[in-house]
Amino acid sequence: MIRRPVGNAWAARLLVNRGVRAPSATWTRLSSTGTPKTSEAGAGKPFTGAAEAARSSKWERTKRRLWEEVPKTREEWRRLILLAIAIQIVWTVYDNVRDSAPSPVPPIEAAASEELVPVESPVEVLDLKAADAKLRKEARSFVFEGQGKVQGRVDVVRVSSNHPVEDEWDLAVAKGVDGAKTLYSGVYDGHAGWATSKVLKQSLVSYVSAALSRMAAETSGNVVDDAIKNAFVRLDDRITADATNAIKAGYEPGAAEVISAIAPAIAGSCALLSIYDPQTSTLRTAVTGDSRAVRGAWSATAQQFQADQLSVDQTGFNKGEVDRIDREHPGEKDDILSPSSGRLLGLAVTRAFGDHRWKWTKEQITTAKEDFYGTSPRPKYLTPPYMSAEPEVTTRQIQNDDFVILASDGLWDMISNEDAVTCVSRWLAAKKAGKPEPVKETKHVGGLQDGWMATPEHFAIEDLDSAAVCLVKNALGGSRRKLFLGAVTTYAPMSRNVRDDMTVQVIFFKDPYQSKAWRRAFGVSDSR
Repeated sequence: MIRRPVGNAWAARLLVNRGVRAPSATWTRLSSTGTPKTSEAGAGKPFTGAAEAARSSKWERTKRRLWEEVPKTREEWRRLILLAIAIQIVWTVYDNVRDSAPSPVPPIEAAASEELVPVESPVEVLDLKAADAKLRKEARSFVFEGQGKVQGRVDVVRVSSNHPVEDEWDLAVAKGVDGAKTLYSGVYDGHAGWATSKVLKQSLVSYVSAALSRMAAETSGNVVDDAIKNAFVRLDDRITADATNAIKAGYEPGAAEVISAIAPAIAGSCALLSIYDPQTSTLRTAVTGDSRAVRGAWSATAQQFQADQLSVDQTGFNKGEVDRIDREHPGEKDDILSPSSGRLLGLAVTRAFGDHRWKWTKEQITTAKEDFYGTSPRPKYLTPPYMSAEPEVTTRQIQNDDFVILASDGLWDMISNEDAVTCVSRWLAAKKAGKPEPVKETKHVGGLQDGWMATPEHFAIEDLDSAAVCLVKNALGGSRRKLFLGAVTTYAPMSRNVRDDMTVQVIFFKDPYQSKAWRRAFGVSDSR
């Protein structure tokens, strides 16, 4: 049997046809004596008088008529649906024709004087509410099944500076070693475009998962690490192969097919991927570039979280990277590495995906430039490749009370490892207390040309729904409200002078409300 619901649109149409107006936003209930029990929505007063009772009776009769006129058979419903589809098609065609027809040029009245002509900046001055909303535009939170089936949580946020944004992120549960259910968390910091980071978001976890799922549980740690490294390199090799094969495929210069195929190789991206196996409490962290992972490790002795850096930035400031490049390109170090900026042939990182101008032959780069709008080879470019996508991999045994911060360098440019861990620690304490910390507005002292650093005395611990949002807000000023509002108000491309794209993930391996360590640290009885 088919029930006959009355939709708002159906009821409204019949009401209009009969000239009946509903007495309120909600239907009025009548008592057993016929006296109305409630008034119009929001009025909060009973009806009085015979006129109101008659009005309610009329409304009840109308409702009964509405019910009687609803289609009662499958055939009637089918005709109604077909009619609705036909009306929609006609309206769509009309709408398209109307939009394609030329419109008259709009007239403008002459102003009495120039002073009366509005000249207003299109850049909105953000107040705290609007700045918070902009910060939260891409904030998300997720849960996952951790060790012993304990629920974990991941807070994520991305705040753009480039337009379009070049950062991407990924979060997935997929197969790991021996097919174990594994949490993959990725942060992909693009540069010179967004195409490479998009490919990493699309494919990197799948590449790594496929490699690990074929391994037995007893596989040694070094072999697992090598599998992760090889998966990174194979994906980068495929990016290069797809691009070079398209160039050699015989397309005429400027072909759209080639421009599309070479985009992920022309741009570049760092990659930070954490791989957590809840069954063994093992966390592996793989990094290519300068995104960073930092663990907040609970110290029972100190009764506080301590910062443990899980990755090392791969830049010219990393002695290990400088020595590696010197070995691979003997005699070129002084020409290709800047000791003052840490840049490799002008690029801030020493490992990355894509970035064809640091990997291809000079002839390949020149062909891409001349035929498909590419860019010129770098100066003093002698013995490529100068760069690889092979990551460094670290391994930690995770305690359920730990947390991990993964972020692109846009965050780490503005806050130290230790202060980031302190920020999340205070966020957890405020969340446990059920209220934000009181925030006293402070002022930024000094200029802006050299940037600023977020420090605990300027923290605003108030965004208790997301640890990731809390971190980004404090990196951009925190309690220094004027600094924060200005940093968020800035627009592309000027915003790149203020902040980079910022992507942050905070992984909690156990709900802090269930943590004995936290209950002890904040004076809450274990008997809860």
